[in-house]
Amino acid sequence: MLKVFLSGILWGTIGIFVNELNSLGAGSSLIPFLRMSCAFIIMLAVSFLKFGKKILIRDKKSIFFCVLLGFICNGLFNIFYTASIKLNGVGIACILMYTAPVFTALASRLLFHEKFSRLKAAALVINILGCILTVTKTGSSIGFGGLTGILAGVGTGFCYGMAPIFGKFAGEKTDSMIVSMYSYFFAVIFLMIFSMPDFKPVIENSKILYVGFLYGLIPTALTYVIYYDAVKKIKDTSKVPVIASIEPVTAVLVGIVLYNEEISLINLMGFIIVLFSIAIMIKEKEK
Repeated sequence: MLKVFLSGILWGTIGIFVNELNSLGAGSSLIPFLRMSCAFIIMLAVSFLKFGKKILIRDKKSIFFCVLLGFICNGLFNIFYTASIKLNGVGIACILMYTAPVFTALASRLLFHEKFSRLKAAALVINILGCILTVTKTGSSIGFGGLTGILAGVGTGFCYGMAPIFGKFAGEKTDSMIVSMYSYFFAVIFLMIFSMPDFKPVIENSKILYVGFLYGLIPTALTYVIYYDAVKKIKDTSKVPVIASIEPVTAVLVGIVLYNEEISLINLMGFIIVLFSIAIMIKEKEK
């Protein structure tokens, strides 16, 4: 549980790297590609030093779910999330992404036959409410970007919600570090084919590569290793995205501290509600 919580905190720092890369001139197609490709190179080097030739996965089931992780939970996720931010704005995009616990809970019920208790259902509802309040800006109107925007946002939630499911299957016979490496590899292939990144800004400004490397290291490679290692040890998979929802709380705090963004009483209520939903999940586990 603690590792998932830590993963959420690290993911909450993503805005720092995205803002910096945007200021340096990196486009919306280049940023996710840099993230995945740098993370892959880092994990390839670390995995080879630790495991040697054992990094080659021979189990077909593990490879299959690594492909799904790469294509859906990393590649398609980034495309959906970028589109959602453009169509809906950052606040609504974040809210829609945290429909993820619903998808995880439903998939866990179908695949792992996990019990869907009233307490767990309450935690899911409270969690979504907390995420909405966390990103709500008073005095401004937030509107959906039509049906396409809603579909992009819900698609983001679906891709994010499937990560603990696919990660659990992929990690049954394979180390979480190797799973992460392969998922990044397949994500790079997916993004090369479907997003066609523009590399011209990298040629004009080499600092983009440095920031991209840190983006691939801190809230990506390091975080996903911690996350997948935790997922394969947690029996009740539907709780994972709820606990990881500390991410929007962290993201808002980063905005306040680093970018002087204002916090309202509503935002503060959202923080407390998200933390309360996490506490409910932990309590439900103890029961």
